[in-house]
Amino acid sequence: MHTMRFFILPIIITFLSLGLLEHFQTHWIDWQDTLHFAPYWLLAASSLICLQFNRSRLFYIGLMLLTFYALQSNRLFLSPVIHQFLPLFGTLVITLFCFIKDRGVISVHSFYRIGGIVLCGLIAYCWVYLTGQYSATISQFQQSIGLTIEQSPLYLLPIYPLAIILLCKLSWKSNLAQTSLGICLLLWLGYFLVPTNLPLSVLFSCIAISFLITVLFDSYFLAYRDELTGLPSRRALFNLSLALGRKYTVAMVDIDHFKSFNDTYGHDVGDDVLKLVAVKLSKVTGGGKTFRYGGEEFTIVFPRKDIEQVYSHLDDVRQSIEDYDIVLRDENRKNSSKKQRNKAPVKKKTVNVTVSIGCAEHKPEHSFEQSMKLADKALYRAKDRGRNQVRF
Repeated sequence: MHTMRFFILPIIITFLSLGLLEHFQTHWIDWQDTLHFAPYWLLAASSLICLQFNRSRLFYIGLMLLTFYALQSNRLFLSPVIHQFLPLFGTLVITLFCFIKDRGVISVHSFYRIGGIVLCGLIAYCWVYLTGQYSATISQFQQSIGLTIEQSPLYLLPIYPLAIILLCKLSWKSNLAQTSLGICLLLWLGYFLVPTNLPLSVLFSCIAISFLITVLFDSYFLAYRDELTGLPSRRALFNLSLALGRKYTVAMVDIDHFKSFNDTYGHDVGDDVLKLVAVKLSKVTGGGKTFRYGGEEFTIVFPRKDIEQVYSHLDDVRQSIEDYDIVLRDENRKNSSKKQRNKAPVKKKTVNVTVSIGCAEHKPEHSFEQSMKLADKALYRAKDRGRNQVRF
C-alpha cells in the first residue's frame, strides 16, 4: 500500500498526464512559445523552495536541469559526444542521490555532494571516451553477434543496470522525494532515448512540478503530522475543528503513570509505548479521528456522534491497550557478544500500560476549545476514580 501510494501512483499520474498532453497537443500548440519559458520559472522556483527546506538532492538536480535547459535552448549542446555523455551522467547523479540522505545545502555536506557530481561526470566521460576510442573493435564484435551500433550503442550499456537498481530501490522503500528522483530519471532518459512529440520544456516543467509537489506535501506532513507516532498533530486537530458541524464528541486520552514508566524503563521504551498506543488509538472504530495532542495525551474526535454512540468504541480501544503485552528490550542481551546471546536463554519481560479517557459531547453554546476542556475535566475524573476507564 505504501509503495502504491508513494511510488507507483505518482508515476502513473505523471505519464498519464504526459499522454494526455501529447494527445491534445493541437489544443495548446499555440502556447508553445510561452511554455518555452516555463522551465526557467518552475525550475528556479522549485530549486529555491528546496533550498529553503533543505531538500539538497532536489536542489542540486533542479539547478543542473536549469543549466542544461538554458544551454540546450541556446543550441550549445549539439555535439554528438555531449549527447552520448549526458544520459549516463544524469543517470549516475540521480542514482547516487537516491542512495544518500538530504542534508543542509549550506553545510560541509555540500562539498561531498558536489564532489560526487564531479566524480559521476568523470566516470561518464571516461566511459564515452573509451567506447569512442575502440568503436571499430566494438562494431566488429557487435556485427559478429548480429547487432549494430544503432541497435545497441555501447555508451548506453551502464544505464540499464543503473535504472533497474534505482527502480528496485524505489519500489522497495519509497517516499515522495525518492519518487521525484525516479520520475526525473524516467523523463531524462525518455528525452534522449524515446522519440516523443512533447518538447523539452514540457518534460522539464513536469519534473519541476513534481519537485514542488514533493516539497509541498513534505511541508504538510511536517506541519500536520507528529514525527514520533505518525498521527495528525495538534495543529491538524484545530484545523479539523473548523470543519466540524454542531454535533460531535471529543475524547481526551492519557497514558496512566507514563512518567514513572518512562523513569523506570527509559525514554526509548517510553517512545515505543507512545507508538504502540498511537497505533491502537488510530484503529478506534465508530468513525473516530485520532490526534496526538502532546506528551502522553491524545485526542479523538467523533464527528456527528453523541456520547452514547461513542462510549462502547472508546471502551473497546481502552481494553485493547490494556490487554496488549509489551515486550521490553533486554539491554544486557543487546550489548553481549553473539556467542553469549546464542547460549543465554531468551527471557522476555513484558509489561502492560493502561489509558484513562474522558469525553464530552459538544453543546451548541460551546466552542471546540470549551468542549475539549469539558473532556479534559472528564479525564481527570477518570484518573481520580482509579484510572483505566472511560468517563464523561
